[in-house]
Amino acid sequence: MGLKIEENVNQLLEIKDWTIYRLSKESGVSLTVLYSLGSKKRGPNAETLLKISNALEVTVDRLLKGEAK
Repeated sequence: MGLKIEENVNQLLEIKDWTIYRLSKESGVSLTVLYSLGSKKRGPNAETLLKISNALEVTVDRLLKGEAK
C-alpha cells in the first residue's frame, strides 16, 4: 500500500506544481515522514494522511486509491 500512496502524492504534487518541501510546509508533516511514504515497513498514520490530504485539498481516499473515476 505504501508505494501507491507515494505515487498518488507525487502525482498530486505534479498537478499542483509543488515540491515535497512545500507540501511539508503546507501540511506540517516533516520531510522525513514524507520521504518515507513509500516505506513497506511503516506506512503513514491516520493523522499524517489527514494533514497531507488537507494540504493537497483532496480526500484521504484519493491519497490511498488514486484518481477517482
